[in-house]
Amino acid sequence: MELTPLIDLRGIGVPVGGAERAEGPVAVEPLELAGQTYAYRPHEPDLRLDLVRALGAAWHLRLRGRVNVEGPCWVCLAAADVPVDVDATEIHEADTDDPDMRSSYVADGVLDVAGWARDAVAEALPARILCREDCAGICPRCGANLNDGPCGCGPPEPDPRWGPLADLARRMQQGGDG
Repeated sequence: MELTPLIDLRGIGVPVGGAERAEGPVAVEPLELAGQTYAYRPHEPDLRLDLVRALGAAWHLRLRGRVNVEGPCWVCLAAADVPVDVDATEIHEADTDDPDMRSSYVADGVLDVAGWARDAVAEALPARILCREDCAGICPRCGANLNDGPCGCGPPEPDPRWGPLADLARRMQQGGDG
C-alpha cells in the first residue's frame, strides 16, 4: 500500500487481527519553533505506517521513519542539521466515547498522516537544536560566533550586584572578621 498524506481507514479491507503496511514519502509541513522555521531533509521524508485492525472499528497505528531537521542553532544561530528518528503510535476506536481511545489524527475515518508525522517529529526532537554538541554560542557584546574562536572582547565585566559579596570574600581571605 502506498503511503499518502491522508488515508481513509474505512476503505482498508483488513480482517480483525490483520495488518497492512504503507510506505513512501509524505509531504510534511515545516515546523515553526520560537518564530523560526525548521524544514525537513528530504522535504518529503520516507515513512512507514503499520496499521493493525483490532476488534470492531478499532486500529493500532504505528508511524516510523528518519528525517533531518534543518534550521538555526538555538545557541549561535548558525545552520543546524539534526537527525530525528520517529517512532509514534496511536490507538483509534471509532465506536467509543472514551477520548483516550480516539486518535486526534483521525476525523470521519480518515487518518491525517502528514499532521501526525509533523507532530511526531516535533516530539522526537532533542531538547535543544544545536549546530554541534559543543556549540560555544555568540559573544553577548559583539555578536561574533565563538565557534570560530575567541572574539577579542575579553572576559565580561563583573556584575556590580555581586560587589558586596566579593568584598566579603576578600576580607575573609585576609583573615578579617568582616
